Amino acid sequence: MLELVYKRKRSVFHDASPFLKMSWLFSILMISVIFEHPVILFVIFLSSLIMALVSKIFSDWAGVMKLVVFFVPFVILFNLLVNANGETVLWQLPFRIPIFGILNITLEELAFSLTMCIRIAAILGAFAVLNLTTDPDDLLIAVTKLRLPYKSVVVTSLSTKFVPVLFADLKNIQEAQRSRGVDFSKGKLLDRIKKYGSIFFPLLSKSLDRSVQIAEAMETRGFGRYERRSFYKDTKISASDIPLIAVSILPLIISLYMVSQGIGVFKFYQRIDSPIKSSSEAYYILAILLVQVFLFPLLKIKEMMAYD
Repeated sequence: MLELVYKRKRSVFHDASPFLKMSWLFSILMISVIFEHPVILFVIFLSSLIMALVSKIFSDWAGVMKLVVFFVPFVILFNLLVNANGETVLWQLPFRIPIFGILNITLEELAFSLTMCIRIAAILGAFAVLNLTTDPDDLLIAVTKLRLPYKSVVVTSLSTKFVPVLFADLKNIQEAQRSRGVDFSKGKLLDRIKKYGSIFFPLLSKSLDRSVQIAEAMETRGFGRYERRSFYKDTKISASDIPLIAVSILPLIISLYMVSQGIGVFKFYQRIDSPIKSSSEAYYILAILLVQVFLFPLLKIKEMMAYD
């Protein structure tokens, strides 16, 4: 069962400022969008992996990352159907498919599909680290401090909180149905669909009921009455957070410079490029990795100073 629930722990990233976490996430998202280079995307994915290890959330993080495994065949199949490019043919279907014709599986198509999966893994991994290490209330306060409309921020925060609650309700309803003798692993496809229908409607009813309760609770507390709101707990950027935020944004700055200089451009078609085309490209990729890794000892130093 997928769980993206924040659990209070003591680690360098749990104790970090939510502003630092948002800047780190923003840097990873922008780099993942800017580049299609498989090595750079893999380096960004490694950043999330190392952060999960350092934050002691690897088991929960790995459970979320299993979703990427299910995306791989669909991405490859979709790319195979809509993109018939590439010179290095690995395998050819022995029959013709209507509309699409005879499909060739090329090295370039396969490399592009796997690279897109790495991009999905990098983005999903970064979001998973943020959700598992950040109190939603702290994140809500930090985002509101950025002058964003707090009504939209609250709605977004509630939607993210609903995801683990929805999975918990799904598990409880499924166990209740099993206790009544419903076996979801047996029967024909149509029978299984009917069995899962016995889960869907109670889940929908419970979700709607919870939404009404939250709306009534927010209305009784005067939500939206005033344009500005106060907070029970305040979150500010401290002086020690500024250099950490700068380090977290530095990989994005390096990436933007690489794009302006034409470094890091990777072509899949018609023939796939070499993973590393020049020594300067290798140095810049290594710099992005080193800056990402350099953030961890800085967080540890800040944690030791806070404890002292």
